[in-house]
Amino acid sequence: MAYTYREAIKTAYKYLNIDENKVEVIDNTNGRGIVYEFDGVKTVIFIYPISCKQKNKQNFFDTRDSGAKERGVAWKYAKDNGLRYFCLGFNEEQERYKDYVLSLESDENSISNISFRKASDSEATGTQVNIPNDFIPEGKFIRICTPKGFYIAAIKREFAKEYIRLFDNRPYMIEKKFEEDDACDVEPIRFETGYESPFPRNRILFGAPGTGKSFTINNDREELLGVDNEDDYERVTFHPNYSYANFVGTYKPVMVDDSADSISLATEKEALTVLTDESISAQEKYDLLYDKFKDGKLTLLPFLLGLFTDDDFKTRKKDGSDTADDNNAERNHGRAIRPYVNLSKPSSGKKDISYEYVPGPFMRMYVKALKNSRTDNIKPFLLIIEEINRANVAAVFGDVFQLLDRGSNFVSEYPIQATEDIKKYLAKELGGKPEDYNKIKIPDNMFIWATMNSADQGVFPMDTAFKRRWDFTYLGIDDNDKELQGKFVTIGSKEKQRIEWNELRKAINEFLAESKINEDKQLGPYFISKSIVIPKDGGTEIDSKLFCDAFKNKVLMYLFDDAAKQKHQSLFEGSAKGYTRYSKICEAFDEQGIGIFNSRIQNAVDVQDLVINEHPVDENRVPISESND
Repeated sequence: MAYTYREAIKTAYKYLNIDENKVEVIDNTNGRGIVYEFDGVKTVIFIYPISCKQKNKQNFFDTRDSGAKERGVAWKYAKDNGLRYFCLGFNEEQERYKDYVLSLESDENSISNISFRKASDSEATGTQVNIPNDFIPEGKFIRICTPKGFYIAAIKREFAKEYIRLFDNRPYMIEKKFEEDDACDVEPIRFETGYESPFPRNRILFGAPGTGKSFTINNDREELLGVDNEDDYERVTFHPNYSYANFVGTYKPVMVDDSADSISLATEKEALTVLTDESISAQEKYDLLYDKFKDGKLTLLPFLLGLFTDDDFKTRKKDGSDTADDNNAERNHGRAIRPYVNLSKPSSGKKDISYEYVPGPFMRMYVKALKNSRTDNIKPFLLIIEEINRANVAAVFGDVFQLLDRGSNFVSEYPIQATEDIKKYLAKELGGKPEDYNKIKIPDNMFIWATMNSADQGVFPMDTAFKRRWDFTYLGIDDNDKELQGKFVTIGSKEKQRIEWNELRKAINEFLAESKINEDKQLGPYFISKSIVIPKDGGTEIDSKLFCDAFKNKVLMYLFDDAAKQKHQSLFEGSAKGYTRYSKICEAFDEQGIGIFNSRIQNAVDVQDLVINEHPVDENRVPISESND
């Protein structure tokens, strides 16, 4: 015989410790929709029976008698009056779930959409929600994904009131999440979210120094992520000592503070606030904490308060009656609350060293992308790697290297076996158990972009297997120079010259090209920082001092020590004596400006207002005497 809704109502009142005299029954719900005050908050509860049937040799729980019409009335009442709403199922007789309450975590409209009949139909038989009962729940609250596509919470019955206090199903779980220690069974990870983007997932931008690789990535980042995206990306710079532990994560020693400030859970902070209040008596503390502890750990309150032998101290049973000094009363309902006991101790301020798994940038962005995959608002997450070829990428990526091979759906084609450290970390961050994360792969909403300067000396080579997993974008030597056009700077003390930096750069590059020096050794538009060569006021005049300092320290040094190392004499043939010494070339630049370079470079630059010793000169740099006027 089926378990009826009338039996379910009785069970609900019993499990939730409801006083029938304080119940407000909602009209037209057959007593199944009630309004009851939990911890001072009026809440709508709709009660349905759960039954069990067999289909294809598998057992399922069925909510056929859920009363769609009545349920719709209760939902509307909650919505119209701004009250919290819960649709709870009960069956004390069913062996497998007799210790659990089931909660439909959805609003009425969502439930109606998967029903065989609408809630407005007077002939509706209710919604059939089938839950495979070969799943045995563990913990306080456990979420189960139904074949129909929404979630049901299995709640241990002694924590049913706690569940009601924490959550609100108008609609599903408004602004609430399960606490870490609630041991929830979270919804499955979605690696394939369907997120679409014109940008490649794995991307490397490369080119000569100063071509604007980082600048381009920043612009594309804003286009990919949108505004207010600081939490959606992370930037890391590789270097020769960078390792897998830095990139992915590893166990590291951390300082642990035993003070109350280290407490994170709101419930613990609430208990601590009461326990440390010196203005109230022990009895008052007990009374304030009674409601909090009466469901499951009431008898441990005396432990917490240290009041076993206080004859004046009145303790109560779970039903509110006096224990008559029996501190063992209802001990079978007690649970370990060691964290609370520790909270009652004064802080020593002692800090100890402990070892914890510390995630690297890859793992941090990976977790963010996976968390987002469970939502209805799928968005991208980006990891930016600067100077990717300055580290040994084979060692840094390790087994993650395999995950870079993505299929047509932009998800890793070949998952890797997660280490025990990673499994525990993922379980902590994403919920579930470590064994739920035996294999990992990159989801389609995670992007990895990098920059590479192939002109760097002493960098680590990349093998073909690594390269083929990336989309390479080459930035030419003049690809990003539009903003530089029309930007002038005045240089030289002896010979004052007003020149365009972009013209000088191109003239130097032309000499390097003629000297058989590869393009990746030439000067990009932003070899000198953009903040210097693009005036902040939006004008055309570059700050002379900032430019000259940067030119000597960056351009001249780079040409002298690297790009034109074997071409000193021909490159700097216009300089004064000592052109083979870097310091002398810098001194000459301060006086002569571009006069330190050879004639080909000088002639390629349009020099404005050229003056030598404050006398005008002709096109051949010959002073024009006053007699020639």
